[in-house]
Parts: sequence; C-alpha cells; structure tokens
Amino acid sequence: MKFRNLITTSWIWITIAGLVVFAILSFQPPAGLSRDGQTALALLAAVVILFVSEPIPLPGIIFFIAIYQVFFGLGTPNQVAKSFMHDAVFFIMGALMIGVALNNQAIGKRLILILINKVGNNARKISFAIIATAALLAGFIADHVVAAVMTPMVISLLKTTREEANKSIANLSKFLLFSVAYGATIGGLYAPSGGGRNIVMIGLLDEISNQQIGFGQWIVLSLPITVLMIPTTSAILNFVFKPEVMDLSLAVAGLREELEEREVSGETWMTLIIFAITVILWISVGSLLGLGILALLGATLYLIFGLVDWEDYQRGVNWGVIVIYMGALSMGSLLNRTGAAGWIANSVMSFLRQSLGLSGVAPISAAISVLSATMTNLMSAAAAASVVGPITLKLTEYSTLNPVFVALLTAVSTSFGFLLLIATPPNAIIYSSGYINARDFLKAGALMTLAGFGILSLVVAVWWNLLGII
Repeated sequence: MKFRNLITTSWIWITIAGLVVFAILSFQPPAGLSRDGQTALALLAAVVILFVSEPIPLPGIIFFIAIYQVFFGLGTPNQVAKSFMHDAVFFIMGALMIGVALNNQAIGKRLILILINKVGNNARKISFAIIATAALLAGFIADHVVAAVMTPMVISLLKTTREEANKSIANLSKFLLFSVAYGATIGGLYAPSGGGRNIVMIGLLDEISNQQIGFGQWIVLSLPITVLMIPTTSAILNFVFKPEVMDLSLAVAGLREELEEREVSGETWMTLIIFAITVILWISVGSLLGLGILALLGATLYLIFGLVDWEDYQRGVNWGVIVIYMGALSMGSLLNRTGAAGWIANSVMSFLRQSLGLSGVAPISAAISVLSATMTNLMSAAAAASVVGPITLKLTEYSTLNPVFVALLTAVSTSFGFLLLIATPPNAIIYSSGYINARDFLKAGALMTLAGFGILSLVVAVWWNLLGII
C-alpha cells in the first residue's frame, strides 16, 4: 500500500519536475542567456517545484542539485562538492550544537520563568513574555531550536490549565503556541545565528558580491525590527485568538516546581559562560576568524568540558537542515557563475522600468521584499533565500543599491513566513502539537505579514537610511 501511494503522489511531482526541465531545455536560450545559464534555470524551476511539493524529504532534493550539476556538465564532481562547503555551513552546524547544550541545561525554561515572575500570571502578559523570550533566544539559537524547546513547556502549561478550568481552551492554546512560533520567527531575523536564511544570505553576499557583513553590524541594523514586532505580534494574536482563560497561576506553579527540582549547577553556569564567550568572539573577531569556525569552537568546548556527549549532538541536531544549507549555497553559486541570476535580475529590472515605468530604491526594494516573502511561504526560508538571494543580489549590478542592504532586505523578508505551516520550522513544530489547524495560520498570518511589511518599510526609511546602507 505504501509503495502504491508513493507511485500516485511522489512520482507525479518528480515527473512534473522532470518534464519542466525537459521543456525548458528544448528551447534555444533567450537573448543574453548562455546554454549553461538555461540549464541552471531549468534546475532552479525543478527545485522550486520539488521544494513546494516535497515529494521526498528536502535533503534528498539537495542531493538532486549535486547530481544534476554533474550529469549536465555544469561542473566536475570535485567542483560541485566544493560549492557545497562554506564557513556558513560550519556556522549553522555549530549553532545547532550550541542550541543542544543550552537545551540540556533548560536555559529556555529558566528564562521564561524569570520573565513570568516579572509579568505575573495573566495570559496576555505570559504571551508577551513568551514572544519576547522566544525572540531574544532565536537571535542566537536557530529559531526552530527555540520552538522545539519552548513548545513542550507551553503544552505542559496548557494541559494543567485545561485540567483546572475543566472547559475548552482552544483559543488560549493557539494564543500561546503561536506566541512561540511567531516569537521565534521574528527573533530569528535580528542576528546571523538566528536562522538558516541569514547564513545563506551571508554566504551568497560573499560569493556573489564579494562583500561581508559583521555579526554586530547585522544586529545593529535588524534588532529594531524585532523590537517593534514583539508588541505588534502580541496585539495581533490577542485580537485573532481571544483566550478563554486569563489566570494561569496554577500552571505557572507547576513549571516552577519542575525547575526547582533542577538546581542551577556549576554545569549550568559553565554552559552560559561558554555561550557568552562564543557570542563575544562572534561580535569581535567573527569577520577575521569566521563565524563558522567560532561556532565550532563553542560546540567543541562543550565536549571538552563534558557538558554534552557526542550522542547528544547526534540526537539533538537536525543534520538534514545542514545539508539543505549546503545545497542552498551550491545553488546560489551555480546561478551566479552561469549568468542565470544576472539574466533574471536584468529581466526584472527591465520589467520594472520599461513595462511598469518604475525606478529608484523604493519600487525595487518593494519588489525584492514581496518576492522574498512570497517564496518563503511556499518553501522553507533557507530554500527561499537560496532561490531568491542570487537574483536579488544580482539586481545591485543593474541599480545603485548596496549589496549589504539587499542581502539584509532579502533575509528579513524571507523571515515573514507567517501564512502557511510549511513556511518555517517553528510553524511546523506548533502544528505537530495537535492544537493548531492549518487555517489558523492564514487567520493570524495575514495580519502578521502586513505588519511585517509596514515595520520593515519604517525601519528601512528611517534607521537604515540614517545609517547609510541603502
């Protein structure tokens, strides 16, 4: 039965992707595009179809990217293999390992309890605390790691509340779980370590434009977006999902009791010290030594001091995610060196200027932002960045836009994955709890997307313009 289902679902999409490749390659390349560029565009079209339909797990699709390049003569096996490696790959690997070490010491739970102690037991205040905590953590731990750590905690709060209230708490459940997912998502944009899309764009910025952006510079530019999004997210979720129960004192007491049984030990403090040292090194010498090497240093120190075992890393790190980032960088490199990204960028510029009569920073920036946000709701944010990033960065060669500005704008816009459960890992994690319906994402996501565009436009017009990166 499983094989029969595979034939009727997975193979249909794989066949469609293959037919699209065949159809694109059956035509002569358009003016300004080489045959290799056309072959790369055929791969891009197939990858988009496979990312959206996901007939096989995403890492398997990444393997297809490598196989295609070699089979169609776009690179030798060694050249293709080299295109999969970058310091950005080491960075996401090390960041995920660091997240495992922090999770082992219940850092996230302790932080949320500290905030709850400050704000009280009111559901709205707890939601705000969850959003703020998730956002602050997600800047330095991958957003899906934050969601994976905090979702079980929220579920335990909900279970205790439902038992005590003895009635349906459907809205409260959505209210608090969306606080986790959206909090992690808006936090993941303010630091390079917050999400794979950031790592992909850093790698593409270096690969395509030969420019770098510092860890501290990224935070200075992007943190205002997260700060403004925190209260906005709280207000939107409270409007969409009005909680049935407001007093969560009993549930909070249960969480406090759980953590009291786990005393703050020397291992907890050592975990925090190593994390703090790693962050300081990221900010101070990240551009010199490489963010990835420093992330691996932090992960290795946890092993040296016996704070984690290698088995912890094996269980806690999503190695498939790392493969996805490797493929994203390879795809970006291919689109750049074959001229495909430049051809698309030139076509977009021609359309804006000649067909729509638009020019200048505002319309081009709006096009970049809308394209990036649209793609991230159809596929994973890292995948969207890998598809859109090479194109948007190439736009800088046909306009006066700063590549650093375009890289940041693309990364932030690909963070607006609020509409569909497949858009971000945090969305998928809270959906897997069983408390959320797919249509709930549309209810809250529409307002979140509009708010995101509004706040991004404000920060670009005021803060980024003031700092002179446009």
